[in-house]
Amino acid sequence: MKWITARRRHPLAGYVVVILALALFGVGFAALAPTSDEARAQTLSAEAPSPEDVDAANGKTIFDQTCASCHNYDGSGTYDEDGNVTNGPDIREVGSASVNFQVSTGRMPSMDPENQMPRRDMVMSEQDLADLIAYYDESIRIDGAGADIPYDVPGTAPQASDFEDEDAYQAAVEEYEAEYDAYIEGADDVDMGMKLYLTNCAHCHSWSGGGGALTDGRWAPQIHESTPREIYEAMVSGPGAMPMFSDGVISPEEKQELISYVKTLQAEPDAGGIFALERVGQVAEGFIGWTIGLSLIIACAIWITAKQRAHD
Repeated sequence: MKWITARRRHPLAGYVVVILALALFGVGFAALAPTSDEARAQTLSAEAPSPEDVDAANGKTIFDQTCASCHNYDGSGTYDEDGNVTNGPDIREVGSASVNFQVSTGRMPSMDPENQMPRRDMVMSEQDLADLIAYYDESIRIDGAGADIPYDVPGTAPQASDFEDEDAYQAAVEEYEAEYDAYIEGADDVDMGMKLYLTNCAHCHSWSGGGGALTDGRWAPQIHESTPREIYEAMVSGPGAMPMFSDGVISPEEKQELISYVKTLQAEPDAGGIFALERVGQVAEGFIGWTIGLSLIIACAIWITAKQRAHD
């Protein structure tokens, strides 16, 4: 320990401590802040089974086994004596779009209802989800409350495992790509989409859609790989801390402009060069630049001071 005692009196010791503190703070922030991996997107099948193929009875079984323990068997939620949510909130008026969004992105069912769930693989098949939504609409949902699933908005790309042969899979992919391109290209007011996104979304999801930290340990997930339908469902259902943007607040046409802007933004190459920061946003990039710049200023001050002392 003597070598530490001797060196802490060195004229440069204070500068070294400041630089180490800045470096540790930056590393700690990067390690603890939510990353895009926590909100990673998974590929599901493109279309839900047709209404003729759903089985509401099977949906009831799924609901009782996976949802009722938190949301109660009638969807009314579970609360304590003071009216605070204990496990899950009332979902009778959230709408099928909310159920589809939460389950298809793997956020529900949750094994930890007190904490925000990251995106993950869906725990059930597309058929089971369709059955669950059929039961929800038939027996849980109150008088058509909430938003419906926007089936006219492109969902996720087809999976080869859902088809018996390669030709059928390729045909489904071509059909999906045509639908996707038509929806994105159908939005012709890029300026409106940009203004809508920057006004309503960028302060949480960042200007690039990379997500960011919120209060109380929560985070806004990245939306780089979110499908148009998922973005639309999130807007009309307001999951978590996100506000709800109903079709009366932002019209379907305006949503299409916003979604088209987001998907176009995602397709742009990252021009960050060898020091690219994955377009995490102006605030984070500014903080990193400030930290590095301040460290260089301190280093220069140390070098000038040391040189001056040597000259004297």
